[in-house]
Amino acid sequence: MVMPQPAGLMSVLLDRTARIDERDDAAMDLEAYSGEHVVKALVEVAGSPVEDELVLASAAESLGRILARDGGCPEDLLASLRPDARRITEEALRASR
Repeated sequence: MVMPQPAGLMSVLLDRTARIDERDDAAMDLEAYSGEHVVKALVEVAGSPVEDELVLASAAESLGRILARDGGCPEDLLASLRPDARRITEEALRASR
């Protein structure tokens, strides 16, 4: 069965048993979508203390670009990210404005 996007991408991103390159690709591809569920999935990854660095960076960058495109970033959302992910998200926000 084929999952509709972005649900399929979120499923891969959040699947810690999936290959790192697949999860990284999913994080980058999610940038094309909007919505609370997409943001929530990216925040979950970017806030995880045990996340792979490559996946974390892609999730944080996509998150920043989505937030810039969709009109802003709540401070509480930024506060829920790991410090390195917060920096990447903020850089993507600035670069996308």
